[in-house]
Amino acid sequence: MGFGVGDYPIWKYIIMPFISGLVGYITNVVALWMTFGPLEFWGIPLFRIPNEPWGIIGWQGIIPTKAEKMAGICFDLMTTRLFRMKEIFQRLDPKRFAIEMEDGLLLVLDKVISEVAMEYMPKVWQSLPEDVKTDVVITTDSETSNFLTQFMKDMQEHVDDVIDIKDMTVDACVKNKRLVVKIFKECGDKEFIFIRQSGFY
Repeated sequence: MGFGVGDYPIWKYIIMPFISGLVGYITNVVALWMTFGPLEFWGIPLFRIPNEPWGIIGWQGIIPTKAEKMAGICFDLMTTRLFRMKEIFQRLDPKRFAIEMEDGLLLVLDKVISEVAMEYMPKVWQSLPEDVKTDVVITTDSETSNFLTQFMKDMQEHVDDVIDIKDMTVDACVKNKRLVVKIFKECGDKEFIFIRQSGFY
């Protein structure tokens, strides 16, 4: 018969806060883990609502599940409130672009011309002497500066028609969910530590 309240010994009351803290800590840890993982759906996909983390039997982390939606929202906010893609391309100097790209293009020009020629006129290209082939490459190279300059000008005017930046961004985030999760973890590292530890409080 020890000291206590009612029929319970006092040590049971002493350990109650610690047990409650441990349960709270474990609950918070599990909740955070379920927020970020698993990256792909884990379980038996008998039935699952699109873009929802849960299934009848299984779970996918909330952040990985919402990667496509979050990437789309972030892109829309950035391109409507912070900047526009067309404005970014307008800042590029077409002539400077041509100068920077010219050397790199020269390295692949020979291969590109050869592949195109072999596809559309293989017999003619194969019958040409090497000197003539070299002249074709040199002549083409002499026009690359004008081509690249005009190419960039056209891109600046029609970038929204040529490239779907949003689709590329969203697709990259969906394919690389691990990176999306890493961004969230690194941005909220201190806060997540507090959330885990707050289970003890």
